[in-house]
Amino acid sequence: MFRRCSTVQENKSNLKTTAILSLFFAITTFVLSFSSAFAQSIQTIGNDYLSNRFTRPETIAFVKSPFTLDGYTKIAESSDLELWFNLETTSLRVVDKRSGYIWGDVSEETDAYKEMNATYQSIARSLVLLEYFDERGISNVVGSADEEVKKSWKKIQNGIIYSLFFEPLEIRFDVRITVKDDTIKFELPQNTIKEGSKFTMASVVFAPFLGSTISDEINGYAFVPDGPGALIRFSKPAHYLNWFEKRVYGKDYAIENLVTVNDLRANRPNDFLREEPTALIPVFGIVHGVDQNAFLGIITSGQEYSAIISYPSGLLSNYNWTSAKFIYRQKYLQPTTRSGAGIQVAQKYRNIFDAALEISFLTGKLANYVGMAKYYRDKFADQLFGKAHKYNNQTNATSKSDVPLYLSVIVSDIEKMLIGQRVIAISSVEQIKQILKELTSKGINRIVLLIEGWQDGGLHGNKVGKFGLEKKTGDFLDLLKYVVEFNTMNKSNGKSVELYFVDNVTKVTEKQLNLRKEVGLNLSQSIITEERDNKDLWLYKSYYVRIDLASEYLSMRVSKLLKLGFKNFAVREYANKLYGNLKMNAEIHRFKAKKLVEKTLSDISSITDNLILFEPNDYTWKYADTIGSVPMNSSQYLFETDTVPFLQIVLSGRINYFTPYMNNGFFSKMDVLKSIDYGAYPSFLITWLDNASLKDTPLWDYPSTRYEDWKEKIAEIYKTINSVLKYVKGSKIVDRIVLKPGVVKVVYDNGCEIYVNYTKEIYKDGSVTVPAESPKVVKSINSANGVGSK
Repeated sequence: MFRRCSTVQENKSNLKTTAILSLFFAITTFVLSFSSAFAQSIQTIGNDYLSNRFTRPETIAFVKSPFTLDGYTKIAESSDLELWFNLETTSLRVVDKRSGYIWGDVSEETDAYKEMNATYQSIARSLVLLEYFDERGISNVVGSADEEVKKSWKKIQNGIIYSLFFEPLEIRFDVRITVKDDTIKFELPQNTIKEGSKFTMASVVFAPFLGSTISDEINGYAFVPDGPGALIRFSKPAHYLNWFEKRVYGKDYAIENLVTVNDLRANRPNDFLREEPTALIPVFGIVHGVDQNAFLGIITSGQEYSAIISYPSGLLSNYNWTSAKFIYRQKYLQPTTRSGAGIQVAQKYRNIFDAALEISFLTGKLANYVGMAKYYRDKFADQLFGKAHKYNNQTNATSKSDVPLYLSVIVSDIEKMLIGQRVIAISSVEQIKQILKELTSKGINRIVLLIEGWQDGGLHGNKVGKFGLEKKTGDFLDLLKYVVEFNTMNKSNGKSVELYFVDNVTKVTEKQLNLRKEVGLNLSQSIITEERDNKDLWLYKSYYVRIDLASEYLSMRVSKLLKLGFKNFAVREYANKLYGNLKMNAEIHRFKAKKLVEKTLSDISSITDNLILFEPNDYTWKYADTIGSVPMNSSQYLFETDTVPFLQIVLSGRINYFTPYMNNGFFSKMDVLKSIDYGAYPSFLITWLDNASLKDTPLWDYPSTRYEDWKEKIAEIYKTINSVLKYVKGSKIVDRIVLKPGVVKVVYDNGCEIYVNYTKEIYKDGSVTVPAESPKVVKSINSANGVGSK
């Protein structure tokens, strides 16, 4: 029988002890050195650019592969690559013919390998890492290199098929590996999977240690799609409490428990206006020597059942390794009492999908996170943006017209009364007109106006299955008429207002749906709900509408708004939250939910003029004209060393995107500079009423939204961002260089270069002088259509 992997179990048991000791020492240190810590924090204010919220300069060091091909057989080759296998263990090597670099998993001669237990030594040399459940639902792992795994193989055109039989588990499946051009493709067809009666598949990882490194012996990093993107630079072993694992497209809400426990193991309490970043794209990468060798892993099938994982050195072993996990089963809470208490059990039925991972090898100037992003943007352009997407041909745009300001206005919501509730007007139509007049008079020529709470019943009180306009805020048809007249009058001077109605039929309050009929059910046959830690909040619970009903309601509302003359629409949550409805005998699984979302958005985008999607997963991008609330920060886990704009580089020149609301904690000078660095347009959330007047509404914990308090700052921030980004509007980012800590140069394909100086000192780059804490845009000397120097 396979050896039990005690390392994982021991690590988990040690987490609690380590966490408790960490808390004890943290409290002790805090009490003894509060004054010193406070003084130090004051001194470091303004040096955020040195934290992992920003990007470090690259260190260029020549990297030599530690691997040879001894004991390996060449199976196939393409114009760029050679694929080699140790046919006995299933370990693989990949030779990049362009550079001669040999990629591999581990060398058995190293101390790091010898220090691992037998199970992980096997896993490290394996084509496949299999996680499985036993009859009690206890998980364990085994690698295909294990001696008890029966292996057979046959060569095929451009590759090989391995048939693997994990005999003691009675689990078998085939893995197909092929090579074409610069890419190795791994596939596990679901119809080859056979399981016995005692053990079941939990997950599979292809070539888990491919590209792994020992400690900091190789200069490089792993890239993970955490928010905009994060780097985990290879470093010496450290005692981390956990590894990186993010589900692609977020949690599977129809299975996973969404009640966040605020204890020592929690990353942070679930009590924030902005949720923790998710993985919006199914990619990861590894760099061995910046501008030398890299690969980009892209999950091309089974994305909705996958996760990106990364283990830094010091966690389980001294190896850094990063890969993709395909999830066939996971544990869920099976209730055993009416109060909701229960036990964790494994899914009975396997998720049905064909797993496919493509690993593309990059060399030279593409061998870095910027090159990875450009490669992904270009190679998968049709899948991501659609062949007919209207932003596909923005490249080399020379227009200097202003960038838009995205202004969300909350017009109504519900207010808690002594008995019951009522709808209150928060910003009226007449007040919105006044806001538009004032902002345009301040030199803001392009405004995208998003109306929140337009529905009958207010923002958190409208019934999702019904349609109606809230009358307490005024006549929205009058607002539409005003916008049309404004655009007609100002057609010649470049001023414009775009009017959008924002809707959310996905994540709602108990006031908005019928809890017996309209809420989604998870595998436990419990309603899909999410709680915030602060139980003092009114309506601290959120409920997820059945995905089929959410799709139906969204289409209905868009249709009715179109009949009234409203042609632009914005959608919250729907393109970001991927979940099924697992009501017994009426299941809509996650892959079906994904298809339903795509079909619904395709239909909507074909009949509306413009569609904005907030923080959407990549399978919905092709239907959007603009992406809202693009993530600007990673989760900032301790092992993440850098935040990088991988997502923004992919989007640049293809589709517009704007920041999270800048008046909700993203308005500092550093944040404004970061918006310019990342090419993100500014956005704000405002109300006419002050926040004190909202204390009895679900909006009471918003920090500051009153227009009167923000109007000057809105104009100031917008002018700063517009003065730079208007020169690169519609252009692609082609390079991003950190010249020194806190100084970045971003290069666009229209010939413009944007310098962003986060530091308090003037920076000089040849003839270019960049003031402290300022941006500067210059024309590249190689550009034929430059914009001069700004």
